[in-house]
Amino acid sequence: MVFTLDEDIEELCISDDDCEETPQQLLQPMVAEHVSKHRRKSSVLEKFPVVAPLNSRRLSISVGDGQRQGIDPKILADFKPVRVLGKGAYGKVVLVKDERTSKLYAMKQLQKAEIIIENDAPHDVSKRVERIFAERTILSQLEHPNVVKLFYTFHDNSRLYLLLQYIPGGELFYHLKERGTLDEDTAAFYAAEISCALKFLHEKGIVYRDLKPENCLLDANGHLVLTDFGLSKKSVDDSDSPSSPEDVSVLHSIIGTPEYCAPEILKGEPYTRNCDWYSLGCLVYDMLVGKPPYTGANHKVILNKIQKEKQGPRIPYYLSDGMKDWLGALLKKDLKKRWDVDRYWAAQSQSQQPQRDRRKKKKAGQERTSPYTSHFVFRKVNWAKIQDGMQQKSEQGPIVPIITNPELAENFDEEFTSLPFEESQQARDIPKSDIFEGFSYKASGSYLEKYF
Repeated sequence: MVFTLDEDIEELCISDDDCEETPQQLLQPMVAEHVSKHRRKSSVLEKFPVVAPLNSRRLSISVGDGQRQGIDPKILADFKPVRVLGKGAYGKVVLVKDERTSKLYAMKQLQKAEIIIENDAPHDVSKRVERIFAERTILSQLEHPNVVKLFYTFHDNSRLYLLLQYIPGGELFYHLKERGTLDEDTAAFYAAEISCALKFLHEKGIVYRDLKPENCLLDANGHLVLTDFGLSKKSVDDSDSPSSPEDVSVLHSIIGTPEYCAPEILKGEPYTRNCDWYSLGCLVYDMLVGKPPYTGANHKVILNKIQKEKQGPRIPYYLSDGMKDWLGALLKKDLKKRWDVDRYWAAQSQSQQPQRDRRKKKKAGQERTSPYTSHFVFRKVNWAKIQDGMQQKSEQGPIVPIITNPELAENFDEEFTSLPFEESQQARDIPKSDIFEGFSYKASGSYLEKYF
């Protein structure tokens, strides 16, 4: 699976006023008070102009198995707003209660007027609509303990609505802001849960593309759940084979979060599912150090910093040798030398290893071929229990959120929970159009019963 981007990235020489840290500043441990005080939300990479490669195909949007004729659709009046949980480019995420069942959901509201912007080229509008449908389609087809669940979607004249599983533990970002940094065992635990989710997505032909603390939620037991699949891409080919998804198609359209983006994306080069593993390295670095490996005002500043570091980011001395090794393997800026985690996920039996591979010794700078799940940093991780969901049900994670009442949303930032439910300006109605036809969805009855 290869993604392609064309962009004119020029004049990457940045002035010395870019607030770069000295090596001494970077390598010193950051105390929790300092980190939490200065921790900031991830910036959002602006949309790049994209030229689709020749003979490429776009993802076809299907109505999905959950949407059938005769389904009684949900409407906004079925839900009572409780509290705002977050805010994005197209709208808000609101905690709502089902008026009939009293069940809680996270309702993602997207304003149609922000998606169908007047005077925009039809191609740009089509891409935004496709991205919205892709999130709905992807989530409706996934079931994994570390991936958020989608139960309903519907729309009215002004908005689109996605009714998602409410994860009351809040964003990982919130907990990092409170704690400053995490110890290595805690970071490794959450890295393992994210890894299982990414491996599952990649086997389904999906590249997540937007891994960052704001998109990682903690459930009531302290286990991590990925949310916000608005930037995810699914291959045209639906093959579940883990051995071939990189070759199934050429996909395009790129936005992301530059602090956690792989260098090949920032440089405008074709890239693969391996970009998610680089992002995981950035996220774990952030957990341990208090900020991502590279920060800057925009993607060009960050790319300039990456290109200056020939050996990759400076990893602080106070981290263990095992963690330094794991981070170094994921944060290689050269894709050919970066750990191909999907390929080397688990240890192969002797009979599965080619004879020449068993005899050859790894040279410095070569691709990492050791099994990912056997790495020293995961020595306390029970991979089987994470992958089958048993650990999430039977054991608590290292960070257990304080939840006295789920409706209070105590683990979400007051920046959001203090917001009014409605915008200061009334959402503008959009003339009836078939552009959003087929968006409505309802999960099966057995699926709904399973999670409530």
